[in-house]
Amino acid sequence: MLTSTIQRSLGGKQKIIVIALAFFMAISFKPNFLMPADSTTSGQQKVSAIPLLLNSQQVASQKATVRLIIWFDDLKGGLVKLPNPPLKNWKWESKELYAGNGKRAMTISGESILNKNEEQQLYTWYTIMARSIAKEGGRVYLDERIPESLDISAYLSHLKAQPIEWALSDNLVSIAACERQINPSVKVGNDRINLQLLSRGESSTGQTVLAMPVLLEEF
Repeated sequence: MLTSTIQRSLGGKQKIIVIALAFFMAISFKPNFLMPADSTTSGQQKVSAIPLLLNSQQVASQKATVRLIIWFDDLKGGLVKLPNPPLKNWKWESKELYAGNGKRAMTISGESILNKNEEQQLYTWYTIMARSIAKEGGRVYLDERIPESLDISAYLSHLKAQPIEWALSDNLVSIAACERQINPSVKVGNDRINLQLLSRGESSTGQTVLAMPVLLEEF
């Protein structure tokens, strides 16, 4: 279930929209490490536009921190093996979550720093694996962060993406949007979104996160 949470406070404090998953209740965590499959992804896919930050022509940053989170609601089989994304020193970590109804969920995540070329390769990996993981009952989420602020309206105009939800504060902008060529997407109310951006601060002293299709972790 997706919920849209708006955190508001008085006195000029920040207001943030975070769209996140409602995790299972009454769960226990059992961490272990996933043994990766072959580090290359079979098949190739041409991507006409790279909707990630470094290749957007809207930022000065040359490197970004990227995190992938894969979620399975009900893992009925054995331990899932995934091909590594095309990034150096990638390592998957998995956590099993047990619900009172006997279901066994799992999150699989990893994090790395990438450059523009690696970002292009990662997006190709993401578009291919999102479909494969969906067929197995899972969902993949991409989180990319850079240490500078972003003109989100210019970014969305560059992608021809349609803003769906937004929030503004003194130094924070948060917008959830939809671009028709990007998959996967999630439904929020009567709308579908596949991009969420939050940016705060000014120029090189700011911070920006791009999440696809939605943001799962704090910013």
